[in-house]
Formats: sequence, C-alpha cells, structure tokens
Amino acid sequence: MTEELDFLPNELTVSNLSALSPTQSALQEERICEISELAYDAARFSASALSEGMEFYDAFAIISEGLDFGEYIVHSDSLSANVSRLRAYLKTLCNRDKIIFADLYTERLAEFGILPSEIDLLPVGDLAESFVYVKNSFADEAYEVFSQDFADPRVRYAADFRDAVARVVDGEVSYCLLPLEERGSRLPTVEEMIYRSDLKITSVTPVFGFDGSLDMKFALVSKLFAPFEYEADDDRYFEIRIPMKSDGLIAEVITAADSYFYSCHRVNTNTYHFEGVEQHSYSLIFKSRGSSFLKLLVYLVLFVPEFTPVGIYKNLE
Repeated sequence: MTEELDFLPNELTVSNLSALSPTQSALQEERICEISELAYDAARFSASALSEGMEFYDAFAIISEGLDFGEYIVHSDSLSANVSRLRAYLKTLCNRDKIIFADLYTERLAEFGILPSEIDLLPVGDLAESFVYVKNSFADEAYEVFSQDFADPRVRYAADFRDAVARVVDGEVSYCLLPLEERGSRLPTVEEMIYRSDLKITSVTPVFGFDGSLDMKFALVSKLFAPFEYEADDDRYFEIRIPMKSDGLIAEVITAADSYFYSCHRVNTNTYHFEGVEQHSYSLIFKSRGSSFLKLLVYLVLFVPEFTPVGIYKNLE
C-alpha cells in the first residue's frame, strides 16, 4: 500500500528546475567576481592600515564600517504572491555575500603578503606555567593530563572555585582548572563564573574517575588565550558567545561556519545574572578536524562585532 502512495514529481517540472540551475550559477559567479573586486580593494586598504602600525583586529573591523554590497531589490515584474518569498531569499543572499567576501578578503590579503592567523584576531598572551585548582581526585586526574603540555608547570590549591577564579583574575596565576560539564551538560555555576570574569577556555579533557564510570569534563581557563599548537588529526573546538538580540543572527553565523566546512558541535542558550540584570546569550561551539578557524574569525570580526570568543581548545583524551 505504501508503494502505491509514493509521490513522483512531474518530470517536466524537475527538468525546468534543472535548466534554471546553470542560469543561477552564472549569475552567482558574476556576483562573486564583483565581490572579489570589493575584497581586493578592502585588502589593499587593510594592507595600508597595517603598514601604519594598526593591529589586525582594528584593521579588519574598520573595513566593516564602510562595506556596501548594494541594494537587494525584488524585480519589478515579480508576482505579488512571491514578493515575501523573494525578500526572504535576498536576505539569505545578503549573508552569502558576507560569507564569500570574508573568504575572498582573506585570500586577497595574501596577495599583499599578509598572512593572518587565529592569534592575530584573538586576545593571546605569553602565559606563565602556573596553575590553581580545588584539590580532589578528579581535578588531580585532569591536571595530570593538562600539565603534559607544559615544560615546567607549577601548581597551588584553592579553597573553592571562586577562590581559584579570583587568583587568575588578579594575575596571581595564569590558569585555573574548573569542572565544565557533567554527563554532557554544562555546569551553570561554573559557566557563569567564566562569563563574569571573561575567562577563556584553552583546553578541555574528560575525567573518568578511579573506576571509569565518571562522565565529567574539566576545563583549563585563563584571562587570555595561549598560542595554539595542533596536529592535522586533532579535533579542535571554537566556542563563542553572541547576545540574544536576533534569532536571525545565530542562523547566519551557523551558515557561515558550514560554508567554511566547520561543523556546529553545540548550541546553547544561557541566562546570566550580572549586577542585578539578566543577560541572555547564545553559546555556539564549532568543530574542525585539524584546521584553522581563521575564515570564521574573519567573518565574525567583519560582520558580528558583538561576538565574544570564549574558547579554542582540543578535546584531550
């Protein structure tokens, strides 16, 4: 009975849709070529700004202030029933233009001898190898994993998590260890401490406990990111926070990440309480396989200035 009810689209309609694809492809290529010219001009401007001593982030951000992709106009003889659909399509096209621009802009910069990296667009520092955490068997297990990446780690212990965070904020130590997740869910108290102090997640490791039954993750956090080292087969994660102002914005960022071949690993909504005011945001985590997040970072700096970088880290096993 099910086979008898299979839907089969009209072959002529399918053929007509196929015939339209080359036309749309040709129009899109024309648009890409125009955006390429725009990207070249922007890269030349940025090269000049950088030569004058401007920092990468500022040189990139100033570009976004003057960017103009023209008007997105519905054609005059469109069917009235289709106007709202066409406007929605053009809104999508607008974000596609931004995605293509960020990609081409990064390529054009190389033509001027400018090869930015992730660390040029993030708050990065040369951090001392000093650590603090609340001592217990689980944190000890996490520290044993984290410390393997350091030549001369020095550790001290805190009375509680707030004490550990305060020592990082005050500059007494560079890193603190915090329990980040339990059974796949973020710990809201810890996440709020990271938010309030604007800390950065630099590494994450699972902790299994003495009998292997524990399902928890610990994070290594600091005021700044450390320079990133990774291999081609590393699973890397880039975590950002975006204010919950526009539902459309989060869709645009996810589309951009997908276009650059990063997968969306997790999306959460968060509510923080700060100075008596509730603040709402989206938390997004993107994943790559041993590749840089540069293109997505360029897109964010250019078109999502309200984003906050929260972490770039490997999932250490």
